[in-house]
Amino acid sequence: MDRNSTKPLTPAAAKARLRSVAESMGPVTWIREQPRESIGMAFIAGLLAGKTSKSNEILANTLVSLLLKVPR
Repeated sequence: MDRNSTKPLTPAAAKARLRSVAESMGPVTWIREQPRESIGMAFIAGLLAGKTSKSNEILANTLVSLLLKVPR
């Protein structure tokens, strides 16, 4: 069997690789890529969170679940 053997990374190369992967993870990257959408969603979520009716709570929970499913 042919295998692609890789050499171990040096500590500096491993740190650089980890930092580059870590920068692309999480909501911060999505917010930087789509600032208008994130501001709009935060505004709508704030308005809905300020209301106490059951329908607004359901809508807020739906928006939060949609935000969690957004591809990063």
